[in-house]
Amino acid sequence: MQPQFETAHSDLTGTAAIKFVNGITLDDFCFEHFANYNKDRYRAVAVRLFEGSETVITVYAIDKMHQYENSDNKFDAGKMPVKKFKLNFLSVTDLFRYCDSFNFTLTVDGYPVEEMDVINK
Repeated sequence: MQPQFETAHSDLTGTAAIKFVNGITLDDFCFEHFANYNKDRYRAVAVRLFEGSETVITVYAIDKMHQYENSDNKFDAGKMPVKKFKLNFLSVTDLFRYCDSFNFTLTVDGYPVEEMDVINK
């Protein structure tokens, strides 16, 4: 699966994992920060954090109330239709207050961590 944002000119790319504090979930976070987020209707399935000229937190959620058919070609066949929710008023510092722990691995292009074998264990 290809990333949905530009990484070709990035120095490092990778993956991240976050554990929220006090047992909250991504859905709980969304319900607290997005006025139109309904936990009975949506399920958050992905989050993107951009920090640069501005801070933008983007959450992608599936709509549990609708089964989408692609008969009118509104989205790519074989892909999951999601609703996008965006925040641009929360700082990274504020965001990380919701995190009990986080872990990320970044690599330079052409050196995926899955293909590495640590020899000094």
